[in-house]
Formats: sequence, C-alpha cells, structure tokens
Amino acid sequence: MDNIDSAKGLSEFLPIQDVFNEMHARNTSQKVRAVLNNKGNSGKRLTTNPPYGYMKNLDNKDEWIIDAVAADIVKKIYQLCIEGFGPTQIAKKLTADNVLTPSQHTENAGRKSCATSVASRWSPRATADILDRMEYIGHTVNFRSTTKSFKNKTKIDLPKEDWKIFENTHEPIIEKETWEVVQNLRKGKRRNNKTGKVSMFSGIAFCADCGAKLYFCTAKDFRETQHFFTCSTARCGRGELHPFF
Repeated sequence: MDNIDSAKGLSEFLPIQDVFNEMHARNTSQKVRAVLNNKGNSGKRLTTNPPYGYMKNLDNKDEWIIDAVAADIVKKIYQLCIEGFGPTQIAKKLTADNVLTPSQHTENAGRKSCATSVASRWSPRATADILDRMEYIGHTVNFRSTTKSFKNKTKIDLPKEDWKIFENTHEPIIEKETWEVVQNLRKGKRRNNKTGKVSMFSGIAFCADCGAKLYFCTAKDFRETQHFFTCSTARCGRGELHPFF
C-alpha cells in the first residue's frame, strides 16, 4: 500500500513509515484486546467453537446445547477415570472400541471443526482436556490463555486464579460431584502396568505409617483377592505390604 519497490530504490522515509505502520498495528491490537476483555468480563464466551459434547443452537448461536452422542462419550470418559483408568488408557480403549474422535464426530455431523486435521485415533491429550474442562458442569470459563503481543501469537496458558468463571450458564453434562472426584483422582499420577488391571485407589492411596504413596501390584493370574498395595519405601526395606479387597 506504500508503493515500495526495491528495484526503484528505497526512500529515506521508509524507516519512518515502518514506525507509523507498527503504531497503527499496535493500536489496533490494543483495541481488539479491550473489546475481548469487556466481552469476557461480561460473561459472554470467548471460545469460537463449543467443546466436544456441545453444539451451537441453530436458532441462537450464543447458546450451547448438548450433543447427545458426544455427551455419552464424555460421560464414559469420566466413568473410566473414576474406575482407575488414566488419559492414555482411556484413549487406547476409545480407539479400540472404534469411537469417533472429536474431529471425526464434528465432520460427520456436518459441522466445521477447529482441528487442522481429522485425527483417526484418540490422543491422551484429548481425553485429559475433557477431564479438566469446567464447561462440562455448566460453567463458562474465559481468559484461559493469551498471547505475548500482536507480533508474537504464541499461546500462553494463564494460571487458574486469572480465569474468569461464570457458573450455570448452560446445561451440564457431568454432575459437579463427579467432576470434583475426577479432579481429586487426577492429582495423583498412576503407573500403567502390563496386565491392564487398575485400581480406583491408584494415585490417591498413601501409607498410614510413613505417608509415602502406595503402588498397586497385581499379576495376570491373580484373583481379585490377591491384589495388594506396596509402600513406595518398601524397596528400601522400610515399607509394608497392604492387602487390597
């Protein structure tokens, strides 16, 4: 737009033009941020597309309604987590059961997907994101992330204390009590074992004597009554074995 052609030579005013152009871009970025801040603080959603399990109401684009098919998968993911499965194990089970991924489901429903490509396998990141989102208990969450500047669009995740949460803005898929149980379970890391057996207490059980974490132990030929937990300090000769029933 400045009619600059290096073949004809560069004007000595070019650096000044660059400064004014950058000022204009910066001012525009500040105005856009101000509009988004006002919108987010007023309770309006900043997300373009609803999370997996919801879809926009055709009569009101600002309203989210439940996508029954996807919502059932969301409920299944939460139930599997409560049963002791981690994000990686849940992703493997969904893939093995030929459950459509979020991007596949969106494409099949004839809606526009925000994904750059249609994934054919569930990823642990996708299941972990579903287990973390407060939108599933009916809340709107704004300001989860930001960018450094109008020049650098790298996404920066903001701490939870900076989030703006508006409660009960749409119909929930998951009960609040269930969501809180899942959050407590996910605070403790769980080890995958070759048998595929898991315990709902993995990651949250601790030794009553020393306070160290208890590890779930089993084998392929073990009966249900033979499973046990071992104190993480047992390897040093200081822990104890705890039966599991």
